Parts: sequence; C-alpha cells; structure tokens
Amino acid sequence: MIESHCCIQMRGFHNLKDSSGAVWGFQFRFHTLYYKGLWLSQVRTGAAIVDGVVYPKESLIWNIQGIDYTREEMLGRGDQYWQINDPAVVKVPKPGGLAQGYHDVSVEFGWVNNYNRALEQEVDGSGLGNAGPLLPGVSMESIKQRRLLLVC
Repeated sequence: MIESHCCIQMRGFHNLKDSSGAVWGFQFRFHTLYYKGLWLSQVRTGAAIVDGVVYPKESLIWNIQGIDYTREEMLGRGDQYWQINDPAVVKVPKPGGLAQGYHDVSVEFGWVNNYNRALEQEVDGSGLGNAGPLLPGVSMESIKQRRLLLVC
C-alpha cells in the first residue's frame, strides 16, 4: 500500500543484514509523487539525511523493481520505467545500522521532465533537476522528510 501524502513511507524502515547476520546499513521506502512515474534517466537523487547525519548521494543504493542502482547507473537507464505506485527501496550503508527508536529521515530528490532527458540547468545548482511535486499548500520539504520508528 502506498501512502499518498508523503514520499517516505512508514513501512519498510529497518536495518539490513548480510548473509553472516552482520548489520551493514538500513533502508527506507520512497515513492515519487510525479503523476506518470519516471524513466530512471529522469531521476535526480541527492543525499539522505537521518538524525542530522548526511549520507552522500554516491553511497546510496536505489532498488527499483527489485534491481539495485547507484545514482550514476540510473542516469543512463532510459529503458527502465519506475511506476508511480511502485516504491523504491533506498539502502544506506552504515556499519551497525541504526539504533531502535525514532529517527528523522529525509532525502534529496528531483527529476527532469520526460520530454527532455538532457541534463538541465537547475535553478539552485543542486543536481536535483528542475521539476518536483507541485501540490497546492504542500512544501517540498514536508513530503521528503518523515519521523520513522525503527523496531529491532
């Protein structure tokens, strides 16, 4: 089930373990509010910020339709489509993961319009594209950040 009012989903927030049981990071689910979905080459991702700690965009792994991608890999994938109702899983490497309890989670995210795949000049130079959710009365920040509970 998709929560339509916020990009960061309440479900799917937990630590990640490798095959030996060692915790190597954590994940959260994220979906775009763009009304048509996006080709991966349109997606512009930035850093994840959890409890004030910035995890660089280059370290994040975006799992879309069961396939892991880096930010750079997505830029070249004009053949893969991310449906609006299919949340991505954002995996964040952090040895030991996060402690049990509440965490403030946000992510930098944007896109370029589907009729122009070329890298476009951003107004702010962020690298996050020049488009975003246009919802009356809703700020960009309010839909890309959330307080989540991690239960071990």
